[in-house]
Amino acid sequence: MKKFLIAGSSLAAVAAAGSAGAVDVTLGGSINMGVEFGLGKAANDLEFSDAYNEVSLSINAAHTTDGGLSFGGGFTMGTAASIEFAPYTSGANKYMVKRTVDARTNITANLWNVSGGAAVDAADVVSVKINSSWMGIDVGQTEYSLKVASFTSSQVCKIAGRGNAPAGDLVSAAADTVGNANATGAYLPAGMLAINGTVNTTNGASAVRGAAGKANVNMTNSSVVASATVYAGPFMEVMMASSETKMVVGVACLTGNEPSGTAFYMNNASKVMTVSNASIYIDGGFGRLTLQSSDYAGGVSAIAGAGDAADIDAEGLVVIAQGLGILGANPYLAVDLAKGDSLGALEVITGGTIDLGGLAASIDVALDNPADVFGVSAWDLGATYALGDMALAFATDSSTDWGLSASMAIAGFNVSTTFGSATAADHTKSGITYSVGASTALNGFGLSLGFDQDLQPTVGVSYDLGGLALSAGYDAADQGGKLGATLSF
Repeated sequence: MKKFLIAGSSLAAVAAAGSAGAVDVTLGGSINMGVEFGLGKAANDLEFSDAYNEVSLSINAAHTTDGGLSFGGGFTMGTAASIEFAPYTSGANKYMVKRTVDARTNITANLWNVSGGAAVDAADVVSVKINSSWMGIDVGQTEYSLKVASFTSSQVCKIAGRGNAPAGDLVSAAADTVGNANATGAYLPAGMLAINGTVNTTNGASAVRGAAGKANVNMTNSSVVASATVYAGPFMEVMMASSETKMVVGVACLTGNEPSGTAFYMNNASKVMTVSNASIYIDGGFGRLTLQSSDYAGGVSAIAGAGDAADIDAEGLVVIAQGLGILGANPYLAVDLAKGDSLGALEVITGGTIDLGGLAASIDVALDNPADVFGVSAWDLGATYALGDMALAFATDSSTDWGLSASMAIAGFNVSTTFGSATAADHTKSGITYSVGASTALNGFGLSLGFDQDLQPTVGVSYDLGGLALSAGYDAADQGGKLGATLSF
């Protein structure tokens, strides 16, 4: 990172490091490029896949007045291969382009009163009711163009067990040929429901009226899933939240997507520069006021998926007010001022941190409604303790997830470990997760080793040439790794 002290607009003033009114400007950035490779069960030989290149530039400025008031800000610029955008919505349709016209140009008319027949001066008319809508010279129009498709139903179902599938109703997924007739009560053959196919099981589940691979699935207990891609077989395998797998019969469906939350991306022919993480702040004896465009996680640091229930996912301008309390307490209030949000829809979190030397505790609380301070929707709780080369941390949240982390220096190695527990929410895996890692560096050479609860190892090596770092790594869980170089300035 390079720092420049700038006062005024002349180049000679750059050397005035001790002058009053100086602005501390920090410039930094990196160029990261390399190639990804695959090696393992998914690849018979060493195979190079995607090449990547990333460029980022950060600019930060700060100033302190003679009265002790500090203020500043910064932003990050980086390259992106695609751009995310939100389309315009009109009814159930989405469009890329909106066009408007401010107003109609004039009203021309020949008019007479219904009662009495006297003429009406057209210049006195400001709007006309046409098709139950008032239209006039001060009324603009809006229309949309370039309609884009949103996600449609993507249900996928599996029917397994004993039942009946008439000849030609199931198409083999392996050979793409029509399956044989299946007698009632026998196990269903493996295949996908064909056009106009029918599958009935002895326990009441059925798939009927197939069309181009789609069907309506009638489950037991009167559950119905419409327009689904249906597969059949003698049994199906499911994984439980405890990571145990079971062989079962019956019917199971994965239901479709919500089209309202669709995000669209443009794939650019060449990378474009984007701006992110913009923020400005004012810092004084009253505390700190920050305005930023990025997410805000509060005072609790997440550990192994715990401690992240009360965070702000920025959709607008995030305003953060941090105070200076007594006995090391630092309270805060953060609000996401998203466009179009009503008072009751604002995303608000509050909390604080108490620092007692090496021991610190933090709490984050998400409020249902800023008008009701008792409407708590989620919370995070965390604590840290540091003593010499050893550091301990704990986090938990309203989802009853918890996480523990510890790190210390042993014989020239920095050793760290993380433990966590995920609760059994609907259709999610639960159990203990952990990871252990160790790293060391000597004369610019770096080595890191680690493994997780599945005993999948990771290894990484690096060499720092002073601003230019060469690196290579492999992750057995991903069955691949990276070779690359990063230039930092």
